[in-house]
Amino acid sequence: MKVLALSAALAIGEACGFAAFALGPAWPIVAVMAVVTAFFGYGWGVRGWRFATVFFLGLALALRSSETRQEVLREATAPGGPFTHSFVVESEPAVRDGDDVRKVSFNSSFRGVDVRVVFSCGHDDAPPEVGETWRCAGWLDRKPADDYSRRMLWVRGRGTYAMRDDAAGRSKIRAALASVRRDFSRRLGIGLDGSPFVADLNRAILLGERHRLGRDARDVFTDAGTLHIFAVSGLHVLLVAKLFLTILVVLFVPYRIAAAVVIPLVWLYVAMVGASPSAVRAAAMASAYFLAPAMWRRPDGLSAWAVAFVLFHVVEPENMVKVSSLLSFAVMLGILLFLELYRGLCSARFEPVGVSVAAWVAGVPIAAQAFGKIAFGGLFANIVLIPAAGVSLCAGALGVLTSYASTTVAAHLNALAALFTRFMVGVSWAVSRIPFAHCETGRWTLRDMAAWYGVIGLLTWLARSVALRRRGML
Repeated sequence: MKVLALSAALAIGEACGFAAFALGPAWPIVAVMAVVTAFFGYGWGVRGWRFATVFFLGLALALRSSETRQEVLREATAPGGPFTHSFVVESEPAVRDGDDVRKVSFNSSFRGVDVRVVFSCGHDDAPPEVGETWRCAGWLDRKPADDYSRRMLWVRGRGTYAMRDDAAGRSKIRAALASVRRDFSRRLGIGLDGSPFVADLNRAILLGERHRLGRDARDVFTDAGTLHIFAVSGLHVLLVAKLFLTILVVLFVPYRIAAAVVIPLVWLYVAMVGASPSAVRAAAMASAYFLAPAMWRRPDGLSAWAVAFVLFHVVEPENMVKVSSLLSFAVMLGILLFLELYRGLCSARFEPVGVSVAAWVAGVPIAAQAFGKIAFGGLFANIVLIPAAGVSLCAGALGVLTSYASTTVAAHLNALAALFTRFMVGVSWAVSRIPFAHCETGRWTLRDMAAWYGVIGLLTWLARSVALRRRGML
């Protein structure tokens, strides 16, 4: 629990730093305070010096990140000429063909600022590919200084352009991974020629190709609170890791060696599907978890979570203000705390239900603050959808692997994945049609979020106390 307390101290420090972003230039002073606190705290044996040091460290990192971000935004939104920069294509580009032009967009980043580049080109022009570098000049949309959502770089108007930077070339590793991903995507469609919609859903689940989801399907899953199934995150990485581990154990590889071998395989999978932040965070947690047996230590989920949390918030403090990051860490912490608190108190057959409820409860405040709505339907839908998604993902992954030996077997496995995918679509559609499956609440304040977690913590403590008394453990 001490590691969790240190993680909390870092989180509080970074949250305070981002809230006081106007004090960004003072970050060197706060960094000195962290060093002084560590020096005198350790020397004098002051209780709690570690937590104070980590707090000041988080505060300094957040203030420095805020100052860097403000410099970028001042440069990118200054009056005069358009903002010009070379952007690496970090995501699969979205291409929409219009009557006269082709509209293209892709994700990139610039010194800690997430950017989505949007431009138009001719129908005969080759669209960007993952790993390429494009030189773009455009206008970054103006938002409040404390808005850390993704910015749009609009390449349109006088003096703007978007052109492939041939001198920079293309990352060979990114290009190779993109090629493997396209090959896997093709193999996921074996045997599903008559059901292209379901095949695209299978690709979205296993490879994270959410751009294949149509607007109608996206709305259904959003209203049902099940859209996270199609974002490569902890669920997907954990299932892929367990699949790799099972295959290695079946091949008589010793468990400790197999656990160590799984780590690079998991990172390879994450890199192939685009290395989204949620997938990278999940891979870091999985690496810390599976590395423990190789080092003759007992795997511990909470310790792995804390290591990943500290690592990601020290390397990239902006994660503290990114909804996707907070949501994934909160959901995973909720699941781990549930398993830790109720291990031995609940029957194993109720564990999947408890995990689903814990994930929903942990994610409600963050989703409400970001989107202003609560998807009550997700509380019930995920109980059946998460196991179904696991079967669909594993069947699809095995279908890809076996397709190199037998397309017939691959077709049957893809059909099995499609069966469970159709089941998920049906459940999500039914839940989205239930009255009050989702409701608008307005954006929650920090006080609302603190009250929610406080009430949940109190109810959890009471429920655990009652359960322990009934078992005669108190």
